[in-house]
Amino acid sequence: MDQHRIIPPDSDAVEQMAESCGESVIGASRVGGIVSAVRGRMALLGEKRSYLEQIARNLAEEQEQVVVATTSARETSQAAYRNLAEGSQTMQVSAIELHDLIALIQGLGEDVKRFANAMADVITASQTIDAIARSTNMLALNAAIEAERAGAAGATFAVVAGEVKKLAQDTRQVTDRISSTMRSLGSEAGHFMAQVEKGVEQSRSAQRHLETIDVTIREAGNMMREVAAKADAIADTTRGVRSDTGELCDNLFVFMEDVVGCSDQLDNALGQTLELEGLSNVVFNQLLHTGLSHRDNPFVEMAVSTCDEIRDIIESAVDSGKIGLDDVFDRNYRPRGEPGLKRFDNRFNSFADAHIRPILDRFWGKDNNAYGAVISNEDGYLPTHISERSHEPTGDPQHDAAHCRNRIIVLDHTTAGAIRHKNDRYYAAVYRFEPTADSGCILRNIFVPLWIKGRYYGNFELAYMR
Repeated sequence: MDQHRIIPPDSDAVEQMAESCGESVIGASRVGGIVSAVRGRMALLGEKRSYLEQIARNLAEEQEQVVVATTSARETSQAAYRNLAEGSQTMQVSAIELHDLIALIQGLGEDVKRFANAMADVITASQTIDAIARSTNMLALNAAIEAERAGAAGATFAVVAGEVKKLAQDTRQVTDRISSTMRSLGSEAGHFMAQVEKGVEQSRSAQRHLETIDVTIREAGNMMREVAAKADAIADTTRGVRSDTGELCDNLFVFMEDVVGCSDQLDNALGQTLELEGLSNVVFNQLLHTGLSHRDNPFVEMAVSTCDEIRDIIESAVDSGKIGLDDVFDRNYRPRGEPGLKRFDNRFNSFADAHIRPILDRFWGKDNNAYGAVISNEDGYLPTHISERSHEPTGDPQHDAAHCRNRIIVLDHTTAGAIRHKNDRYYAAVYRFEPTADSGCILRNIFVPLWIKGRYYGNFELAYMR
C-alpha cells in the first residue's frame, strides 16, 4: 500500500491551499454580491406587488368602463343619425310648405295689385262724376236764375233746377267720400304690398337657410354614420383589449406569486452563500495564522506594525494630555445633517484627522496591491479615513458615496467577525467592497485589534488585492 506523502511546510501546495481558500471566499463573495443584488431587485418587485396588482385591477375596471362607454357612444351615435335623418326629412317638408306659402303670398300680392288698379279706376270715375256734378251744379244755378227771371212761368222749372242742384251737391259729397275712401284703401294697399314684398323676401331667405340647414344635417348625418361605424370598431377592439387585459392581470398575479417564491429561494441561496463565505473565511484566517501563506504574510506584518504605531501615537497623546481617554472612546455621535449622507461627529475626529490620517494615507497609491486602510471602533464608526475618501460632499450621490466615507458607521458581517476576534493577534478575511451600487471589488483584509491603555477600541484595517 502506498503511503501518503508528507507535504513540507514551505511547500507550494500549502501556499496553493491558502490561495484556493482565498479564491473560494472571493467566489462566494461574488456570488453573494450577485444574489444580494438580485434579491434586492426581487424585494423591490415584492414591495411593488400590491401596487402593480392594484394597477392591474384598475386597468381591468377601466377597460370595462371603456367597453361600456364605447357601447353607449355607438348607441348614441346611431340614435343621433336617426334623429338627423328625421330632421332632414322635416326640413325638406318645411321647405316645400314654405315654397307653397311663398307662392300663395305672391298670388295674394298680385290680387292686391289688381285691387289697387281697380281702386285707381274707381277714383278716376269718381273724379269724372265730381266734374259732371260740378257742371250740373252750375247749370242748375243758371237755371234757377233764369227761372227767377221768368217769374210765375218759371216756377216749376225753378223747382226742378233746385232738385238738380241738390242732386249735384249730393253727388259731389258721395264722390268726395268715395275718393277719400279710395285714397285710404290705396294707402293701405300700398303698405300691404310693401309688407307682402318684405314677407316674400324673408320667406325666400328662410327657404335658402332651410336648404343650407338640410345640407348641413345631411353632412352631419353622414358623419354620425361614420362615427357609429368607428364606434363599432372601437367597441370590438376594446372587447379584445379587455380580454387581453384580463389575461395580463392573471399572468401578473401568477408572476408576482413566482416573485415571492423566488425571493424565498434567493434568501436561502444568500444564506447558504454567506455560510460558505464565512466558512471559507474561517479556513482562510486559520491558514494565514499558520504563517505559511508567504504572499499574504507581508501584509499581515505591515498591518500589525502599523496598528502598533497608531496605538503608540494615541497613548502618548493621552499621557501628554493632548487628548483625554474619554475623548478617544467617545461614542456620542452627533449627526452632521448632510443631504443623502449619514455621517456623525465625535470628540475624537480632530485628533484622528491630524495624527492618524497621515498614517492611513501611506496605503494609498504607494503599493499597487494596497487598496486602503482605516480604523473603526467597536460600533463600526470611522473617525477618519484616507484623504481620498474624506472629501467634502458635493451633493452628487455617486461622488459622495465613494469619496465621503469618513465619519460613517459600517458594521457589516465581516467587521462584526473581526470584532469577535478582538483577542487574536489579527483576523484575516476576504469580502466584497461596494462603495456604490454600481461599483465593487473583492478585497483581502487584515484586521488588527487596537487596544488603548488596555481597553479595546476597535480595529486597524488594511485592505489589499493580489
